[in-house]
Amino acid sequence: MNKYLIIKFLIIIVGLSYFNLKAEVYHVTSAYEINNLPTLNPGDIIQMNNGTWTDQEIVFKGNGTENNPIRLQPETPGQVILTGSSTLDISGEYLIVEDLQFLNGAVSGNLIEFRRGSALANNCRLTNVTIKNYSPADINTDSKWISLYGTYNRVDHCTISGKTNIGTTLVVWLDETPDYHQIDHNYFGYRPVLGMNGGETIRIGTSDWVEYESNTIVEYNLFEETDGEVEIISNKSVGNIYRYNTFYHCDGTLTLRHGSYCKVYGNYFIGDPDKKSGGVRIIGEGHEVYNNYFESLYGTSYRAAISMVNGIPDSPVSGYYQVKYAKVGFNTIVDCKQPIAIGAGKDSEKTLPPIESSVVNNLIKGKSGYDIVVDYDVVTGVNFSGNIAETGQLGIDSDEGFLLTDISLAKASDIYRPEENCIAIDRATSDMSYVNDDIDGQGRGVSNRDVGCDEVSSDVFSNYLLNSENVGADYINTSASGSRVKELKDQVKVIQESSQVVIEFKDQSNRLLNLYNLGGDQLQSVECIGQQIKFEANNKKEIVLVQVKEKGVSYTFKILL
Repeated sequence: MNKYLIIKFLIIIVGLSYFNLKAEVYHVTSAYEINNLPTLNPGDIIQMNNGTWTDQEIVFKGNGTENNPIRLQPETPGQVILTGSSTLDISGEYLIVEDLQFLNGAVSGNLIEFRRGSALANNCRLTNVTIKNYSPADINTDSKWISLYGTYNRVDHCTISGKTNIGTTLVVWLDETPDYHQIDHNYFGYRPVLGMNGGETIRIGTSDWVEYESNTIVEYNLFEETDGEVEIISNKSVGNIYRYNTFYHCDGTLTLRHGSYCKVYGNYFIGDPDKKSGGVRIIGEGHEVYNNYFESLYGTSYRAAISMVNGIPDSPVSGYYQVKYAKVGFNTIVDCKQPIAIGAGKDSEKTLPPIESSVVNNLIKGKSGYDIVVDYDVVTGVNFSGNIAETGQLGIDSDEGFLLTDISLAKASDIYRPEENCIAIDRATSDMSYVNDDIDGQGRGVSNRDVGCDEVSSDVFSNYLLNSENVGADYINTSASGSRVKELKDQVKVIQESSQVVIEFKDQSNRLLNLYNLGGDQLQSVECIGQQIKFEANNKKEIVLVQVKEKGVSYTFKILL
């Protein structure tokens, strides 16, 4: 066969292969039809007829690719309602389930599982899905709404609320292989007090797997009135990251219950005076808690804004490991009943106080009549350094590591921030030098960093206190393609000169700029036509918030005028 015929033959074969692998759209009316489809190929779509699907046990399996995933979706986003005892199992590679609603049903066991039997899901995604009021009448009937198995799976832009029975809402199940899951941009709504263990909203691992890595990231989620039990999030594995989440009026804490070397940063905890709202509870080794904002939390001991728990000698895996090597820094704590609790839970069994740990560069505006630091044990293993507090009662024998003074704060962009000339500005020690940005995502610089979670900077905000408009399912403006929180890094450049401030945008557009002082008063409103706008600086050097509105979005950053 000559060279020309060989090339022609190969072209025919490749063409036939492409033709055979052409993506198909399968229109289905029942779980039976889904479960009995022929082998699915990359790019195929299973499209569910609009309407109510009752008592359907769906098995979604197949092997897509990163660029050509296989999708399970309704004809119209949000127009397929699964109810009754309907369930969903996902197994295979690169599968996407999107735009469905699970409403007013009830299951025992698992509602959505990222596996089918021993066949696990990897690189699969559940997005833009609603699960609401899917609980059995008996609160003692255990069910989990989402169970993550396998590796590199993602749950995002989902709305999840109304769970009333025992069983964690979303569980990451471990094995010997690290998971690397991502849980982001979800709305976790109302969950009433259960009155017993088993009411967590998220749990990563179990006590049997405390020494294994999960490496799961939980970010940009809103937890609102998730009151099931004291552990809103229960960490029970190694290497997880909890960042940029908002906890609003929740009766509980983010609890590092088991496991080690997790990071908690950039989160907002806003309490409710009628609840025992808490912040972060630390147990075990190597945890880092920094750049968080805590306000109006009325919990104590385990539910303090920051709680470091006593450990048990030779603790069983289900017990309390001693706190070691914990780093707590650059947090802002405002009007909380117990800002910091050391040795919480001390009793005849839990006798080991935290050791080789540090509490540094925190800004604390205390609650009148209460101690800043509540010491439940004789603690010598915690180093205090660079902290600034406003209170009449520090609560510990020595004030070493604390500057007790008035702190001038004003609420701007939803949180209390340092006013101009605030004592917190440029006062941080060199501890935790690797914390190179603040809660807003603004750079801290190398030196002259500020105490607390907020750095005075002209960088663009990339993190905000979340509300229900930022997260959760959206069937009109579908969020399945990605985040509805605009990425703003590198969008704006601020040139700070002695006589003027130049704000330069990345592209030409019409924008409205509203300028506010830290007290919330509007200073001026100007329209920017083009790519650049200039403001004359004055001698006062006042911190000004600039709110930009453009192309249907708004964002904020700080300048010095």
